[in-house]
Amino acid sequence: MTALRTAFTGYYGMRNFGDDLFGVVCAMAAQSYWRSQPSVVGPPLQDAPASSTVPRRYPPRWYGSTGVVGKASRWLSFARGIHECDVLVMGGGSVITARESFRKPMMLSATRRGVKLAAVGVSIGPFRDNRSRDSVAEFLQRFSYLSVRDARSHREAQAMGVGAITHAGCDLAALLPWFAPRSARPAPEPGTPVRIGVAPCHYREDGDYAVPQKRRWEEQLIATLGRLRCTRPVTVDVFSLNEHEHHGDRALAQSLVGRLRTEGIDAHWQGYARQDPLRTVDALAACDAVVSARLHGAIVAYLHGVPFMIVDYHPKCRDFADDIGLDASLRVTAQDAENPFGAALPALLAGERAPRVAPMVYAQRAPHVFQCAPWATS
Repeated sequence: MTALRTAFTGYYGMRNFGDDLFGVVCAMAAQSYWRSQPSVVGPPLQDAPASSTVPRRYPPRWYGSTGVVGKASRWLSFARGIHECDVLVMGGGSVITARESFRKPMMLSATRRGVKLAAVGVSIGPFRDNRSRDSVAEFLQRFSYLSVRDARSHREAQAMGVGAITHAGCDLAALLPWFAPRSARPAPEPGTPVRIGVAPCHYREDGDYAVPQKRRWEEQLIATLGRLRCTRPVTVDVFSLNEHEHHGDRALAQSLVGRLRTEGIDAHWQGYARQDPLRTVDALAACDAVVSARLHGAIVAYLHGVPFMIVDYHPKCRDFADDIGLDASLRVTAQDAENPFGAALPALLAGERAPRVAPMVYAQRAPHVFQCAPWATS
């Protein structure tokens, strides 16, 4: 009996930490729980036990570019993935939306050739209107399996009439303790600087969702770190978790490093590169506290027991915070009237204000994302 051929598609290879992490853990989980031969639609990912639809020698910057070469690369990669699989899986992220692309008609065409469609660790919506919601509901009727990562998306799936195929799951990063466990950190030596990780995000401030102003919360954080430095040694790692040339965070992160150094704070830039998400997982897990606008900076910190605050710039951030019972004081929102870091950051470093749902309780849900699929073998 031949092994099930599964192809995972998402925003892999676009120089974004969270998306590449999805590809790695999906390949690991498919091998383990589906006994399948996984492939990743996109460039090769470090540590992913999977083939890829883009040659290793092909420059990743070409694949992720916004021009004709990038679009053609992604089209050819997706076409190859569809024609070489039994199950096409949308693996992780905010991918079930009304946004139009070449992928949807190609996926629907593949079902007529017997390819099954699935999605794991995804969010549904949000939608601007009922017409957009109805279009997505019609699309999901063609799926064989759907596992969503938050309670809001599960309610949305039920309302769309696809509850029978829908599993209430969690974010795919919760598979990390199962497939990439990390040993406990040793106790710090006396006098060792406290290490704070900061992950800004180049998000828009003019959308429908009320977001905190980037400049304002960064200034508030710098002021808090300056006061903290007066009581103990502090080192700040500023992560750019998205390195895309147009949508990424590098300029924002490097600017923040410069502003911190101007205030006399020891700060270093940490860029995401080489399609190697597990290396960045290690760097985040080595922090004593994390402030993240990028969702997966916060999720990785949470899973490794690192106290964290999240910048609520998108519904997916709010959904995750709600699901784990994160204290309101640890959410940086547009409604904050005072400095949200002033009392919260020292409290985190003192071991206070832990999420209501313990990380391992959340992670216990992760294997079921794959084990509940109709083709699961274990």
